[in-house]
Amino acid sequence: METQLTVRDQVSLFALMLVARPITNRELLDLAGLKITAEVRRRANRDVELISTTKRGSTYTHKLTAEGRNWCESALVAGRPDEAKFPAGALYAVLDSIGQYLVRADLKFDEFFQADLENWIRAIYAELTVRRTPGSWVKLSALRPWLEHVPRDVVDAELDRMIEQPDVHLMANLNRFRLEDEDRQAAVEIGGEMRHVLMIGAS
Repeated sequence: METQLTVRDQVSLFALMLVARPITNRELLDLAGLKITAEVRRRANRDVELISTTKRGSTYTHKLTAEGRNWCESALVAGRPDEAKFPAGALYAVLDSIGQYLVRADLKFDEFFQADLENWIRAIYAELTVRRTPGSWVKLSALRPWLEHVPRDVVDAELDRMIEQPDVHLMANLNRFRLEDEDRQAAVEIGGEMRHVLMIGAS
């Protein structure tokens, strides 16, 4: 597999390893200066699927599969590929140090590389409002499907924590007649009140 992947492919896999969650190309470009292109996916999934891609509306998200995580875990201690010159070679040196640390500390891969739930929620909000007026309200019923593999109580606890920040607002939809069943089901209870919509960015 290693001989089939270019250095760019491998760096793309490491970028997905770092975020440890589904990510859009828009966010990945901001984070790591790269995108998961069709060519990267084709090579990464040639023999076994390393990258899983999901379409939500017109937006694609990418994440490592279990096989992709296994590949990254092995690659962390495999050393620098011969074709990896500067600056990629420096990256592989750093990754090798991390890999060796995990071995010495007897830490599992998933214990070290974990998704930051707050950043994830903020990224989803940004994606849902990218073509809208800044500071738009977003229904929790639109946000929750992006977090479908995260336990609901974990998401609710994070929203409850985030509302203490000055730029995060959660409120009820006061027009009860416009509430749909999915809005009621997606609501989070905070302070004894059911909240249905989220806004981030206006303090």
